[in-house]
Amino acid sequence: MVAQHFKPGLRIAVLLLVSLSFFSCAKKSYIDVDYQLPAVEDTLAGRTVFVETRDTRTDTQIFNARAQEKFKYFTGLFALALMLPDDQQKMLGAYELPLLFETALKQRLQKLGVETAGEPARDVPVFQIKIDRFHIKLVGQKWMADVSYEASLTKDSLLIAREVVSGSAERVKIMGSGGAEKVIGEIFTEMINRLNIERLFAQAKL
Repeated sequence: MVAQHFKPGLRIAVLLLVSLSFFSCAKKSYIDVDYQLPAVEDTLAGRTVFVETRDTRTDTQIFNARAQEKFKYFTGLFALALMLPDDQQKMLGAYELPLLFETALKQRLQKLGVETAGEPARDVPVFQIKIDRFHIKLVGQKWMADVSYEASLTKDSLLIAREVVSGSAERVKIMGSGGAEKVIGEIFTEMINRLNIERLFAQAKL
């Protein structure tokens, strides 16, 4: 019944989340991430890139021990929702960490007017995302998040522009997993939107 509120193309992701919740005895097996796009749009119309993501983390453990206790049934999936005006949400899908970043950054690129190619091509620059760090900790009475990634533009296999984005956030612990999810959503939105995509294209002379 839940899936009927979404477009057919999103039903698989929604049904997956429902199934995961059911089989984990009603315990959440995924993390909700709400992403808010910045207001700027169409400043890079006419450009096209191929987007690829690499997970280069040396430490792939997302939670520390105390945080892990609060997410015992976490399967590695993040339910990404795009925040719309009037507090509405658009469910984008359920993704593991690399695709979480890629999907959100594609949304940013598309709002700026950049087309995203479905496959690599010789004359299409590569917009690459390297995830360096993604940690969620529960320390004392606070949820803490620490994120770092690199975005770069490559053309003809040559690096022509790059930018590293990193940051952290914390929030006082509240009952349930909502506090951690709010921290994740806030830091994720901040980190994705902090990337100066227009400057990256300017540096690359694209």
